[in-house]
Amino acid sequence: MIVMDRVYEHIAHIEREIKNRLIEKKQRTKITFRNGSIIIALPCSENLLRGYTADLILADEAAFFAHDEYMFNNVLMPMLATTNGTLIVSSTPWSSKSQFYEFCKGKLKERFSQHHITWRQAVEAGLMKKEFIDDMQGSMLPQQFTMEFEAEFVEDVNAWLPQDLISRCIDAELEFIEFENAPTGEFFVGVDLGKHQDYSVVAVVNKQGETIRLVHCHRFPLETKYASVIGYVKTLTDRWKTIRKTLVDQTGVGDYVVEDMKNSGIANVDGVTFTQQNKEEWAVPAKQAMLQGDVKLPYDRELIDELNVERYELTKTGHYNFFHPEGTNDDRFWAFVLAIYGARSEAAPGPIIAKTFD
Repeated sequence: MIVMDRVYEHIAHIEREIKNRLIEKKQRTKITFRNGSIIIALPCSENLLRGYTADLILADEAAFFAHDEYMFNNVLMPMLATTNGTLIVSSTPWSSKSQFYEFCKGKLKERFSQHHITWRQAVEAGLMKKEFIDDMQGSMLPQQFTMEFEAEFVEDVNAWLPQDLISRCIDAELEFIEFENAPTGEFFVGVDLGKHQDYSVVAVVNKQGETIRLVHCHRFPLETKYASVIGYVKTLTDRWKTIRKTLVDQTGVGDYVVEDMKNSGIANVDGVTFTQQNKEEWAVPAKQAMLQGDVKLPYDRELIDELNVERYELTKTGHYNFFHPEGTNDDRFWAFVLAIYGARSEAAPGPIIAKTFD
């Protein structure tokens, strides 16, 4: 959709008389020209892409394609077979276990002309200010800056959710459900509370069989009052049918937030306390579900980056110690993990009890 917006920006600069001679019909995702040519924007779904023949394919954000090897070899490449057409593949670098990496750095690099665009070219073209680059470099992790602005592949050896695992979970047809909607289904909510340095985040997953889809994720501004977060969850509970469980981080705030939620009429809400042992109990099943292919994510770069930011180390007792590097946030990660844990523990007997360990 973003690429199609760029196409429409170009069309807007064409003189009206010429435009009328060229274009027969304009739709949100399809432009039909009077000579029979078509520009069409499609999600990266084998079900929606099949059946087309193309002279030119632009595959954008290709590092995040699910089943990317199959998509390129069995779906996209055959579209060009009878036209001797052109394939343009562009993306922010991500996992080295991807077809995009193979096109750029791996065994297939000789088949493509390479165009490596960094912040330097953007500054030279007047698209960015050097001051902006300096600010971003000072506020981002070196790994993130290298990927986003130097356009280089970076390995994440101690990331709890590796880049290739996150990419495999992305569903091109999945989109976030807006807060104002009233969807039906079985939903599970995870709430990570923060205020001054950490953000409050509400994550909602939908469970259908064994498949868990992240369908809503909202991060509140810093200093947002807990009453506003409670009101947000209450409204979701009233609109969305049916929310089966809500797990709320009560670390550092005590029981009163959970009690306020219950008093406001939010049903099936339980408080949990973040300790290293509890974090392990929640994070391990979430990762296992992703490895099994049971978790689906929409393509959202802020979400993807924050899921990837969580780090871990093994303790001498064989347990995991979770942390995030200084200058980063992992609030979306933990809200997401709590929502998945709630969905996977639905059949467990009794309530989930908040525990504290020395």
